[in-house]
Amino acid sequence: MSGVYLLLVGFALFLFGYYLGLPESSIDNNKIASEELPFKSSVDLQSKNNKPSTKSFDRDQDVKVNEEDEEKELKNLASPKYLEQMLLAAQSETNPIKRSSAYARALENLNQDNIGQALKAFESLTFWPENRSEYEMLFYSWSQFDPVAAIGYCNSRVSSIGGGAASEVLEDWANRDPESARAWVEDPENVGGMDKFYQFSLLKGWANRDLQGATDYMIGLAGGEELRMFYDRSSYFDMIVASITESFVRPGGFSQGSIWADALPNAKLKEVALWRLGERFSRDRPEEVARWLESHANEKYSARAFQYLGDNWSKTDPESSIDYFSNLPDGKSQEVGIKSSISNWAKQDPLAAGDWLNERESGPKLDSALAAYASTVSTKDGGAAMEWAISISDEKLQQSTIKKVGQEWYRQDKDSVESWLPSSGLSETAQKSIRNPPKKSWWQSMHEK
Repeated sequence: MSGVYLLLVGFALFLFGYYLGLPESSIDNNKIASEELPFKSSVDLQSKNNKPSTKSFDRDQDVKVNEEDEEKELKNLASPKYLEQMLLAAQSETNPIKRSSAYARALENLNQDNIGQALKAFESLTFWPENRSEYEMLFYSWSQFDPVAAIGYCNSRVSSIGGGAASEVLEDWANRDPESARAWVEDPENVGGMDKFYQFSLLKGWANRDLQGATDYMIGLAGGEELRMFYDRSSYFDMIVASITESFVRPGGFSQGSIWADALPNAKLKEVALWRLGERFSRDRPEEVARWLESHANEKYSARAFQYLGDNWSKTDPESSIDYFSNLPDGKSQEVGIKSSISNWAKQDPLAAGDWLNERESGPKLDSALAAYASTVSTKDGGAAMEWAISISDEKLQQSTIKKVGQEWYRQDKDSVESWLPSSGLSETAQKSIRNPPKKSWWQSMHEK
């Protein structure tokens, strides 16, 4: 026991000595920490942060230096020699994204002083339309300070297709300064035989800046008898009206576009505007287009719009489409709508479409629908389609439909047609035509599948 007692006393003395030998910093770290890091109030911290900082001063100096460097770089980019080097380097770039970016970076600094060097660099670049995007950037920048020179360059570079490039210069010019562009277009010495083509570009650019001004100018053009006759024979007029219609639609949608179209005073303008709006919106919003077009029913200018409405609506909901047209007043709008609706319905469900026709009284107003149905069904069953073709009351339409259906039937079942023809009552010429159906193109064959 005495030995154990002595051992415990020795161990206790050892621990006491070890404790006395520890450094003072290890004894009470919390106390030392509190003495070395005294509490700072928010006021003290704020006053400390508000003291002038040499880092803040250095940052201001860096900003000033960067601004000076940027200004110096812009001057270098705009220098004729440097611009030419940038354009030549861009031409050799194979990465399309980097190539486009390089051209944009170079041409945003185009001006009257360096245009000569830019054109020199473009001499080795094949002209429009092979490198269209590069030339579009060149002409856009050029049109900002000298559009007349840019148009002259386009027409002199390749006279046969230069007009296409020149028209885009004119469009950019009209978007920036429509009155100056208009004055240039109206000068016969400037446009030569391209006046109608340039008028389209003028109006397209003008509409992006001033829709009402472009509309007023377009209405003035349509009022001129000579010009209107020209437009009646070409697609330029449709392009102009469709372009301005689209300009009204972009910011305000269908509502704004339809209000604008309703206010047009000229039937030819209305025809194109209604057609364009009907074509664009009847796919997704047929009911809204249908309600709007009701007030234009059976007007000559609205025929195309009703045709597009019937065609687009009946692709997704043929029964609603044909029900709408059935309730319109008798006339051209009803006729074209039912015709296009029944054609699409016959592709989806020929039996249901046939039942609908059977419930209607035969007569002239149903003839076009019967012809459309017979033509559609004939690709699958020529014999059945012929019965529908024969029921058409209009003799001229009946004969043309019988010929078309008969040729389709002959391709499917030659023997049945040969048995039917002698008692058909058709002329020898008509029978001969049915026996010699034209060969279908691959596109027609695919479309019928």
